[in-house]
Amino acid sequence: MIDRVPRVRLLSGERQREYILSRALEPNYLAACPEPLADVAAVLLETGLRLGEALSLEWPQVRLDPPEGSALGVVTVLAEKAKNGRTRHVPLTARAATILRKWGPRPEGYVFHREGAPLLQTSLEHQHKRVRESLKQPVGFVLHSLRHTCGTRLGESGTADAFTIMRLMGHASITTSQRYVHPTPETLELAVRRMESRASVVQGLPPESPTVNSGSESQTDVNALVSNSGRVAQLAEQLTLNQ
Repeated sequence: MIDRVPRVRLLSGERQREYILSRALEPNYLAACPEPLADVAAVLLETGLRLGEALSLEWPQVRLDPPEGSALGVVTVLAEKAKNGRTRHVPLTARAATILRKWGPRPEGYVFHREGAPLLQTSLEHQHKRVRESLKQPVGFVLHSLRHTCGTRLGESGTADAFTIMRLMGHASITTSQRYVHPTPETLELAVRRMESRASVVQGLPPESPTVNSGSESQTDVNALVSNSGRVAQLAEQLTLNQ
């Protein structure tokens, strides 16, 4: 007989299940948010940045116009600002770029600021708490949940594997990234069709163009974000030199 409840030790990179903002609730949440919380929250949802990374973002690390060879703009999270200590480059969806254009661009300075000083994380958290309570959402819905929601949507897109998510989100461990990946039968079929398509190109046959069907309005942005992540990474040296 067990005389006590055993303690379950999570693997490195694992955490308890976190709140995910549904697409149905998202418009109501953002509409209820005062500025600048609404803009910051939307950027977190679109990029998966940590709140601290977003608030410390400066304009030299932002390229709203797509670099040569890419279809999307990009923000660079410098190593000293990243939790895992590694610089990463995150492509911008159309909505994220539109929001950032409201704040700039400018030659220098913080992207999200008040009279030149970066916005306070505690201030935004207090604003978020009031919105959460007005919408009668659980206490587990914190601003970090928006980053978790972005990772979940990347996984649900069917085009991002664990290593792609790890690169975009800046996870220190692949174990964390794997939480977001749940391949569906359609995704598995897509992988095989892409393999077959590449083989056809090598053999000189006309390749097919496999696609994933989705009812999400933002699916195009997510797919573009993932497909451009590799090309954006190639600009790392150029972007770093421009800091």
